[in-house]
Amino acid sequence: MKSTQSLLVSVSGIRGTIPDGLNLKVILNFTQAFIELIRPKLVILGRDSRPSGVYIERIVEGVLLAKGVHVINIGIVPTPTLKAVVVTTKASGGIMISASHNPIQWNAFKFIGKKGFFLNPTQVKNLTHLYQKEKFTPIKHIPKANFQFEPRYVKSHIEAILKRVNLNAIRKRKFKVFIDAVNGGGSLVVPQLLEELGCKVNKVFCEPTGIFPREPEPTPHSLQKTYRFMKQTDSEVGFALDPDADRLVLLTPQRGPILEEYTLPLSLFSVLPNAKGTNVVVNLSSSFITQNILESFRKNLIRSKVGEANVVAKMIQSKAFFGGEGNGGVIDPEIPSFGRDSLAGIAHILNVLATEQTTIDKKLNTLPKIFMEKRAYSLKDRDLKLIYQKVKTRFSHGNFDMQDGLRIDLGDRWFHIRPSNTEPIFRVIAEARTENDLKFTFAQLEPLLK
Repeated sequence: MKSTQSLLVSVSGIRGTIPDGLNLKVILNFTQAFIELIRPKLVILGRDSRPSGVYIERIVEGVLLAKGVHVINIGIVPTPTLKAVVVTTKASGGIMISASHNPIQWNAFKFIGKKGFFLNPTQVKNLTHLYQKEKFTPIKHIPKANFQFEPRYVKSHIEAILKRVNLNAIRKRKFKVFIDAVNGGGSLVVPQLLEELGCKVNKVFCEPTGIFPREPEPTPHSLQKTYRFMKQTDSEVGFALDPDADRLVLLTPQRGPILEEYTLPLSLFSVLPNAKGTNVVVNLSSSFITQNILESFRKNLIRSKVGEANVVAKMIQSKAFFGGEGNGGVIDPEIPSFGRDSLAGIAHILNVLATEQTTIDKKLNTLPKIFMEKRAYSLKDRDLKLIYQKVKTRFSHGNFDMQDGLRIDLGDRWFHIRPSNTEPIFRVIAEARTENDLKFTFAQLEPLLK
């Protein structure tokens, strides 16, 4: 990952604050570098609802058209929807303009290649090299490029999801569902999916204004106001999204917003009975809970580096039948998005409740409690290499994994230290079988992080 305080370049995209990081020159030249990298004929373009997305979108459109690239703009959409449309239209690639869960002063490019996959680390390195060289193909005086604004293409994503679940069973239940889209990219498409599933939809924050009414990252802490709204309805289950709708967090009538780590294992129950493979891939920062479930089904868990592109690469390599990230990311390779997809997660979780004839709270009662904490620290005045060395010395009895920062497994507890792909910080994620052991882990770690 290449980073400054205002611009981050990684497999998660080109992300920066405005105007210091993602300024006009950066927008212009990264778009040109993307064209040089993949030499596209047709690019699918979409964005979340951030106010800065409008002018970034216009700049990107202009550059693509000036270079003779055909453009289909599908409007304000989830990132997984744009990826799915790239696949179904057989486009050369796509550009999603969204800074995901970052605050409003941030925006980003998520560059997507052929077959709907994010750029891999080698492609990101080549993209950055082209950007730095600033030697681009000249614009054309007669570019002969077509432009279409076609939101109807999002239907293909919804149709693919409906084929992955027991549609009759879900429609028969007539679920009463609550949805909070944080006024972002999922504001229009996700309620449309729920209606196709035969749900009664209770909505809040589903106007794509770009004014986030809560913290954009959906966490139990940030969703307290959402839960108050949900309690005023007859909803049986609630779903909350981040601005580009690739992350999914649940709310239940009894518990309110629950830890995002439950999203992936709950979705996994939808495909396990008919799974045709043996492997599931999650990242190094994901909870014990998925492994516990897989062991009872005699399936294998494989861990990858953090980041959707890394999880997907490992899924392809291992021929995994499912995967995801503990931050609320569900990845179903049978859906064209083949990446973190809140729409897929919603459909799979409703499928579990419908086919098992249960409620969300009853299903959660069958799962163990998660004792996990995620902390963030500024990179300023900290040397991560020195921190890694001190931690390894202190926990020399543990099992080390250094494919992405430092993860140490201590049997009944583990922790993971790594720099963020999306912010100028590093994160420490820890989990234990008991609350006391979790507190003990951070008490051991804190003096080593200074």
